[in-house]
Amino acid sequence: MGLHDDHRQRVYERFLREGLAGFEEHNAMEFLLFLARARGDTNPLAHMLINRFGSLSDALDAPIEELEAVPGVGHSTAVVLKFIPQMCAYYLNNKQSHKRTPLDSVRAVGEFFMPKFFARTEEALYMAAVDDRRMLLRCVLISEGTANATSICVTKIVSEALKYKATGVVLAHNHPRGLTLPSGDDMAVTQEVYRALQMVNVQLLDHLIFSEDEYVSFAQTNYLENIRWGIRE
Repeated sequence: MGLHDDHRQRVYERFLREGLAGFEEHNAMEFLLFLARARGDTNPLAHMLINRFGSLSDALDAPIEELEAVPGVGHSTAVVLKFIPQMCAYYLNNKQSHKRTPLDSVRAVGEFFMPKFFARTEEALYMAAVDDRRMLLRCVLISEGTANATSICVTKIVSEALKYKATGVVLAHNHPRGLTLPSGDDMAVTQEVYRALQMVNVQLLDHLIFSEDEYVSFAQTNYLENIRWGIRE
């Protein structure tokens, strides 16, 4: 066993003993790079990545082309780095999807949708179809877009609601690089969806906008009420 192998063993043992919470950023990145490199000292590369991008999280969020441009990274290491946030998101989403809890409060809805936007750098729109008890019938990815836009398919939302015999629908989308405040387009689209669902006797219960670890609820604010009054006029 070489010097670096002995160091790795100590890091592994520390992780098993303490978890990652006590690790410095460069130690956590070094440990992560163990997955990409079977041997050798990954500490200098860990420091280089954090210095280049500013933080561990910024490095993991960086485009793969920028990661590959860092000396010593290479394609396979860059793929491992890009895999980690996606695996975290998959884990959180999978864990949440196996819970049978009603979406009967803004908090419950927020906790349900939050993992779906973890590590996303582009806008995405989801809809949750629920029954009379607000139990989830189906969650559907309606559309994905660029960093600041996503196409909204009202027909698809209505079709999915009818397919699963939903009595209520909750929408959620993200603003990856913006505020949680709804834009004019967000308001207009929500009104269009509200009107279309109303025609088939399905209620639009809420629309949430996520940004980082925050979200705003149309139902909790006056946005949804304004939309309802706008339709009545």
